[in-house]
Amino acid sequence: MIAGGTDLINTLIFDLDGTLADTEKLHCRAYQEALAELGVTISEAEYEHHWIRRGRNIYEYVEAQRLDIDPDVVRVNKAAHFQRLAETSAEAMPGAHSALKCFAGRKRLALATSSYRDAAQAVLGRLELATFFEYIATKEQAERVKPAPDILLHVARTLDVDAAACLVIEDSEKGVRAAAAAGMASIAIPNRHTAEHDFSAASVILGSLGELTPEFLEYFEKNNITN
Repeated sequence: MIAGGTDLINTLIFDLDGTLADTEKLHCRAYQEALAELGVTISEAEYEHHWIRRGRNIYEYVEAQRLDIDPDVVRVNKAAHFQRLAETSAEAMPGAHSALKCFAGRKRLALATSSYRDAAQAVLGRLELATFFEYIATKEQAERVKPAPDILLHVARTLDVDAAACLVIEDSEKGVRAAAAAGMASIAIPNRHTAEHDFSAASVILGSLGELTPEFLEYFEKNNITN
């Protein structure tokens, strides 16, 4: 069975930042620039732990650090910095386009990202990825972000598919935890920001998107790999 069901996988739900797009470094730089304007310094390690691993936001960061700054101002300025960086410097992860191309027409493809829609659109536009997806869900469609399952369950409801028929492709601990909470199988593809994450909730771990092929998925289904 796949994630507790008997249906074969018919829907692939991809994460964006760190999975299809090498953009976590851009999100980090955008926050660094926005916070620096207010006299606050944040390291890459702090960003990786707070945002990537734990799935927290700027409001929680300001509260946790007891900073005397307005998180709304940081959010607006960060968005502007990220827009500029994404439009000029965003790059696809190795194998992103080929993975999407080989599954287009074979499986239903969706995107579920914890990024705001403006940030996601900037990346998707730069990398010409949007047309691969039947549905794109962003932070605005979920009450809670990953590791909560809200956005993944929203995608399943919108596409009218069972959670057991969905396979989530993620790069982070929070992403595979969200998939497990949604009752979905998941594939983890760690990157340099997430290599030390706990991927015990993932169904399987791959080294790159290049390993995600129709042949691998057939093997995955045939051997009833579960969470």
